[in-house]
Amino acid sequence: MGTIQNRPAFDKVPALFIMVPILLNLKSNIELNMSTRLSTQANLGTFDHKKERMAVMRSNMELLLLQSTIIGATVGLISSVLSLIPSSGPLLGLLQFGQQSVLLLAAGLGCTLLGSAIIGVLICITVSVSHVLSIDPDNIGTPLASSFGDMSTLLILSLVTSLLITQMHTLWPLLMVLVALALMALLFRVVQQNEHMAHHISEGWIPLLYAAATSSIAGIIVEKCADRYPAMPALVPVMNGIGGNIGTVFASRLSTSLHRASRRNPLAFSASEHNLVMCILLFINLPVQLGFLAVHRAVDTSMQVTLLFVLVYVAATIIHGLAMLLLGRLACTFLWSKGYDPDDYVNPFITGTGDMLGTVLLAIVFLLV
Repeated sequence: MGTIQNRPAFDKVPALFIMVPILLNLKSNIELNMSTRLSTQANLGTFDHKKERMAVMRSNMELLLLQSTIIGATVGLISSVLSLIPSSGPLLGLLQFGQQSVLLLAAGLGCTLLGSAIIGVLICITVSVSHVLSIDPDNIGTPLASSFGDMSTLLILSLVTSLLITQMHTLWPLLMVLVALALMALLFRVVQQNEHMAHHISEGWIPLLYAAATSSIAGIIVEKCADRYPAMPALVPVMNGIGGNIGTVFASRLSTSLHRASRRNPLAFSASEHNLVMCILLFINLPVQLGFLAVHRAVDTSMQVTLLFVLVYVAATIIHGLAMLLLGRLACTFLWSKGYDPDDYVNPFITGTGDMLGTVLLAIVFLLV
């Protein structure tokens, strides 16, 4: 983000800064949901037959692209409206506002469509290869979607906006918006006609909105603390990202177990097995967190890392990781008991809560030391 914010597009259209955090959160979560759904299907045996595997991957790609167009258009509109809030800069005229709004819509739609297409294909390949190699895709798919999703989104957004800004005063951005909206209508019809996927169109949006709201709050906290604690912003994605990953991995495994138990034997759901998985994931969290802390200290020599800081930081990561695991477990079992599919609902709750809780805990760490 530190690199792309210096691009000419971000200088000419500051409203792009409003778009980035919301776009990253929403797009990342629909990709996580797709990864979880495919991992569940792979573990249930759907990937054993090529015809069924291809049908499941195609229908999930269609749903992902539909959701990405909805998100791209929504984020573009929100960014346009929020750009009307008075700031220190000059007020936009009606024509300028119209051109900016079209550019934001085109950027949002182009970025989400292209980005989700790439990550969606990557998820399909990862889950398929994991299944062939007898590796549980629950352990790989969600961290991969989370890690590469954000990086690819920022890169694609940078490229798309750099291209669009040169055509801002032409009809190309508007044409791009119209083509994307036409594709949205086509995808909606295709998904709606699929009896196995149609219900997903209206499901899972409340958790996505929750995740966007809580992540925005976390961003505000970081902004307020950045001047006082300059080293904090660099550690936020480490704390939140790793904690969120172990939470989503655990939730994905738990969801698979619930689906498998419902199809075969209700007693197949083993609480003791998942307790062990929780302990393993929590243990894995510590060395990874400390490793990233050491790397950051080596890169930023101005950062003071004392023994007290390390101890308090470790305590915070344990609290954060445990909270994500417990939230994943409680949310999965509760939603399942109410007839909801955890694959469509749990991940946004984990990532949203994880971003806010992790940021608050990190602020407390810097406050105490």
